[in-house]
Amino acid sequence: MASFWGCSGRTDATVDASFIHIPGAQGDGQAPKMQWNTTRVDLGMVAAGETRELIYTVTNAGDSPMIMTQVLPSCGCTVAKDWDTTPLPVGQSRDLTLEFASGDQTRTVEEFATVVTNAIPATVELTFTAQVIGPDPMIAP
Repeated sequence: MASFWGCSGRTDATVDASFIHIPGAQGDGQAPKMQWNTTRVDLGMVAAGETRELIYTVTNAGDSPMIMTQVLPSCGCTVAKDWDTTPLPVGQSRDLTLEFASGDQTRTVEEFATVVTNAIPATVELTFTAQVIGPDPMIAP
């Protein structure tokens, strides 16, 4: 039987983008636009206790510089590595790295990180799955 586990390490379920300016409907033609190489990664089997890095690549396919303002992992088992907060010029790409610590329990994991930008739409969820495997628990006689 498969079960999905979350880490519940996140205390705030809201995304705060109040400090960035998002243009209205008239300005969306000139706004930055996120184009990701993928938004979903399957890590396959991961050994219990292992740490894995996931790399997502974003290209600014819009008409003005894009700024990545926040990266909010859904769980305490995932950390956003230092991401570049400088403006991403039009047509250029940049990597975003998430680090996943599998923990010590055998389980199926499905987690995500919300990326907040000044693009339209302003957010995207980068998801990943993994099957954490470990030694069989000892059975007492």
